[in-house]
Amino acid sequence: MITRSTFARSVVTSIFSTAIDYATLLGLYALGVDYRIATFIGTVIGFLTNFTINRYWAFEASADALHWQFVRSLPIQTGSTVLQVLGMWLFVGAFGIAVEISKLLVAALVYLSWNYPMNRHFVFGRKLAPATVVAPEASRAP
Repeated sequence: MITRSTFARSVVTSIFSTAIDYATLLGLYALGVDYRIATFIGTVIGFLTNFTINRYWAFEASADALHWQFVRSLPIQTGSTVLQVLGMWLFVGAFGIAVEISKLLVAALVYLSWNYPMNRHFVFGRKLAPATVVAPEASRAP
């Protein structure tokens, strides 16, 4: 179930990890790295930050297996990275919007349309049913 608390914590987490992503992008871009490559690297670093905070705080899903959550998050992150790099290419390359503004617009669009729904329902939304213990049958009389 989506709650206001989960959504609000996810937004805070996203803002923080996007700031890390954004700083990485701008730092690399200032060093002369192409904005598309810098976007790619920034999204990977932002993803690692976001995954960790989402798991332990936003979705409080640390009881579930870390490796399975990470495996489930990889296609989500791949989609997010592709959407962000394409969005940056479109906003900067086609529309001529500055890298700094484009990143903020693209990150918000991708978060609302892809990252939050997929993290909420696919990565951290799975709750494993508690294992049922089957009592051994009483010894049967012949």
